Amino acid sequence: MASKLASWAAEQPVLAAAAVASATSASLYLLSKVLGKTGSVLTITVPATTANLACGFDAFGAAFELRMVMQSRPAPPGSPATVFSYTGEGASQAPTGESNLIWRSALACANMFAPDKPMPKLLIKVHNPVPFGRGLGSSATAIIAGVMLANEVLGLRLTHGQLIDAALIMENHPDNIAPALYGGAVSSGVGEDGRSMVRPFGINSAIKAVVLIPAFEVETEKARQVLPLTYSREDVVFNVQRAGMLPLALSSRTLEVGLIRECMKDRLHQQYRAPLIPGLVECMQLPQTSGNPHLIATALSGAGPTILSLCTGDLHNIGGLMSDCMAKKGVKSRILVLPFASKGATAKWSM
Repeated sequence: MASKLASWAAEQPVLAAAAVASATSASLYLLSKVLGKTGSVLTITVPATTANLACGFDAFGAAFELRMVMQSRPAPPGSPATVFSYTGEGASQAPTGESNLIWRSALACANMFAPDKPMPKLLIKVHNPVPFGRGLGSSATAIIAGVMLANEVLGLRLTHGQLIDAALIMENHPDNIAPALYGGAVSSGVGEDGRSMVRPFGINSAIKAVVLIPAFEVETEKARQVLPLTYSREDVVFNVQRAGMLPLALSSRTLEVGLIRECMKDRLHQQYRAPLIPGLVECMQLPQTSGNPHLIATALSGAGPTILSLCTGDLHNIGGLMSDCMAKKGVKSRILVLPFASKGATAKWSM
């Protein structure tokens, strides 16, 4: 049969080309009509995130308006594999084949909720402004992009909770992946049954983020290895008290700077990670030493090395103070002023 088709194609090249075009159009049409959606190009955006917010170790997180944008379309018929192309941060580091974290996350979601539905081969373009290995949720953006890709392409109609459950297969700490999906700020955890627990909370609109990104990476695994295996009751209670109060303080319409500053203290992780990040201690002392009334609190973002400051104004000057702390330690860095993202990940079909 195959030889007959090949012979016919050689004799009728115009008709053969038309047949291929028709098949491709049919593939595009079927994919874009999943759940009644129109178009053949799927665009997914996912915000960068910060995790922990000091006292909320492995529990709190928030999303920034700094978005990875991914566009996917069906690959030509007969394509053996999904192919990625990248621009932006980490463009030369990201795998361009099916070992890509986005694709592996999509397959994990599909296998969890639709094991009988194979993922089609796709052509995927990614623009990524989120630095790799810096504590801004670059892995979380990829994982959420992947589970959303499977949800959209296979028409799974998954809830946010189910999407987080699928993402937990790839990353068992929801403090980064939850805000990437939900947006805003979230408190999250994993139940004893393995399912996610997520509840959003607000951040007063007067609070802005200044983010310092050092010119080096810290591996998350290494940042976890420096943590102690046990803690004193006093230190645990210290964090529990502040973690119980912080979401209320951040979301209050009445901005209580002193309360937020006290709640943004920690005894469980930042002091142990400080030796990995020159300048961190000095940056964290700035709310007390700088005399700047607009600087509320400073904390490590995720496992670092990025450092987050919560501010009410004078953003660029505060960024300069943070950069000076790093420069005195011989560390180059860059500053981003970022609004918190009110929306989480988005998905849209187009032609």
